[in-house]
Amino acid sequence: MTDVSAEQRQRAKTAAANIAVAANDAAVVLGAAGLIVAGAGVASGVGALAGVGAGAALGVCSFGAWFVGNRYQRLANDPPRDDFDQVTISAATLDEGALPAAEPDATVTRVAAQQIILADAVSCLVTSLERFDGAQAAGDAGSASTQADAAGQNASAVTAAREALRALADPLNQAWTATRDTVDWSAGEISQAQRALRETVGDPAQAPGEGLRRVLASVSGLADPELFANLDLESHPLLTAGDMPAEPDALLNGGYLDQLDAAADPLRNLIITDNA
Repeated sequence: MTDVSAEQRQRAKTAAANIAVAANDAAVVLGAAGLIVAGAGVASGVGALAGVGAGAALGVCSFGAWFVGNRYQRLANDPPRDDFDQVTISAATLDEGALPAAEPDATVTRVAAQQIILADAVSCLVTSLERFDGAQAAGDAGSASTQADAAGQNASAVTAAREALRALADPLNQAWTATRDTVDWSAGEISQAQRALRETVGDPAQAPGEGLRRVLASVSGLADPELFANLDLESHPLLTAGDMPAEPDALLNGGYLDQLDAAADPLRNLIITDNA
């Protein structure tokens, strides 16, 4: 039989609440950077982020960070479910062949796609844990063990996606360093950044914008075909901000990444396997 460690789960829930806050902060910075980059033109220097395509990809990075925070907030809450006869395993992957051919545009798209993959894995983990609780409440030990097994697989998928995202931080931040001297952050207005994000993302569930469609084309195997069904884009933190954020030194900073790392140990030790 397989079980879920109540202690490690509580640690993961605490970390998840902190991740949600840090992800929202990252989403604001990435969305604002998308506006600045989109207006930079295509001749801004070697290795620099420039042009509408790169700006749109950063907008989807912003959406992705917010979506990751949204999914981790679900982990912090996770009420029980009664559909514990079903099993959901995250199997989302990145299709390198669908990425832009040129750098650094390919890296930005990887970051956006990897955040959606991470969010899918967290969503599957939450679903497994909620079904585990439902099975326990119903006294169905077999289903509880099955859902604990699924939770373990999904926790491993979360870890892999987090590690892949962290590996992408350096190349993205290096591209931003190459960009900063070629753009004027102070020229950006929050209303313009908000409009750009809406155009890039569109209605995620019903009519995704072109930027989001391009990133989704590089992701296969999402567990939930209606992954964005309950998202309200208007609650995105960039769309509720009153001013542009301060110009960042890095687009994926330690605050966001370190909070993701803080959940690694409890997720790694989440599942208890009885081999007796």
